[in-house]
Formats: sequence, C-alpha cells, structure tokens
Amino acid sequence: MEQFYKLLKEYNKNFAAKVNDVPEWFLQYTEEEPPLYWKTVYEILKNEDRNQSIVEIGAGFGDVTALLYFMGFKNVISFEREESLIQYINDKVKSIFNKSANTINSSYPQELSFSPDIIIQVNCSYFNQSNNKEEYIEQVKSTYRKNGIPRMFVFETIDDSYQEVNANFPYFMRLNKIDIAKEFPKCQLEAFVTYKFPQNKVSKTIYKICK
Repeated sequence: MEQFYKLLKEYNKNFAAKVNDVPEWFLQYTEEEPPLYWKTVYEILKNEDRNQSIVEIGAGFGDVTALLYFMGFKNVISFEREESLIQYINDKVKSIFNKSANTINSSYPQELSFSPDIIIQVNCSYFNQSNNKEEYIEQVKSTYRKNGIPRMFVFETIDDSYQEVNANFPYFMRLNKIDIAKEFPKCQLEAFVTYKFPQNKVSKTIYKICK
C-alpha cells in the first residue's frame, strides 16, 4: 500500500498545483502519510472478498474510491452530490488504473437494483435537514437500510467527546459507541478513532458495523 500511496500523493500534488481552490482537507492526500481514516478503511477491508458490492457515499475527490480500485474490488458505486467533483473522480481512476469509475452525481440514499454488501461513509458527515438527534439518527438508519441491510457498514461519525461550538457539526449529530450500539443492537461493532481534538480540528470515530 505504501507504493500506491506514493503514486496517489504525486497525482494529488500535481492536481493541486493546477487547481487553486482545493479544500484544505484534500491537502491531507499530498502529505507524506495518508489520513488515518483512509488507512483504517484499508485495514477494515483488506481481508474482504473482492467480489462484494460496495456503495461509497461522499466520494469527494476520489481518494477512497482510488483505494477501493487499488484493493481490487470489482463492484464499486461511488456517490458524490457535488457535480463539479465527478470529473475529478473519473479522471483519477482512469489515469491511475485505466478503468472507468462508476460514479453517480447524487446524494445517498437512492434506490438501487441490488442490495450492497458493504456501505462506506467516511469523511462525509452532514446533518442535511435534521434538526435534532432523533432526526439525525433516522437519517443514518435510512442510509443503512434503504436497499436492504448490508453485511457491513463502515461509518465515520463526529464523536461526542468533541465539545466545541461548530455550526457544521451541531451537538445533536455527535455520537458515541453507546448511541451506535443502541441503534444497531444485533450487530457486531468495532470502533476506530481517526481524529482527536485538539490535535485535530474535530474528534471522529469510524464504526465497523456488521450484521
């Protein structure tokens, strides 16, 4: 994986030099070490069957997308609601792997013709139209169950240990392991801390939720 990340990093450095308005979080992928959440996704999925279907939510600039193609997953659909990012994702996958990415310019959940085996939602925390914790939890569960219950849900959330005022991440969308266990009572859970305030701007945790 180290060699692949070097290739991805150089691609992103060249891309950032050409595009002046890349967001700050994207620059993580131009640093010597990749973001911890990216490495965590790799560790969670490294022993999984590559024939499983994956839905990725919030593909951004396609760096987790690229990781999935590098790992050899054969059935990946990446959702990204920002239309301006779709071509960047497609270009990245085409340039690095000479493959056509399966990207959909839409938010998720959307009705699919199949039930995905794995859903991945990392570095993509939005409360959308939710106004309180109950509504936000229902938003998360709708994502989880829309197309049938996946075998695995890889979900990164803002951790409730983060207590700073932040309009992008209101208190009601900050969750802990007890919250996750309550909403997924029959699932096996593993938690992986990916960001910790104040070393990072917020605190985040990835949950591996398996039915």
